[in-house]
Amino acid sequence: MSSVSPDYGLEALHLKNPESLIHTEVKIRIPKARHPDPVISNLINRYGLKVNILGALLGANGEEDGWFDLAIEGRAGTIHEALLDLVELEADLWFNTEADDGY
Repeated sequence: MSSVSPDYGLEALHLKNPESLIHTEVKIRIPKARHPDPVISNLINRYGLKVNILGALLGANGEEDGWFDLAIEGRAGTIHEALLDLVELEADLWFNTEADDGY
């Protein structure tokens, strides 16, 4: 089962003007079952987001979950939609709310 912590992180994105440009930081746990999927690449290609990988832990053997610390820039509505897709993949999200100040 996936989780979003703190809950207001994703909800805060939903409440922003969908067209506003924002910068947010989020830690993501990708389940090992999704190891072969291009999860981070999809954030860039499907949603046109600017993604900077601040840190990552991903075993080459695919026997463990992958962990990513991401800085994401784009429109609030698009980021919200992309992160909801990650939750559907059973990824866990942790937000750095100090980075959600827009620009």
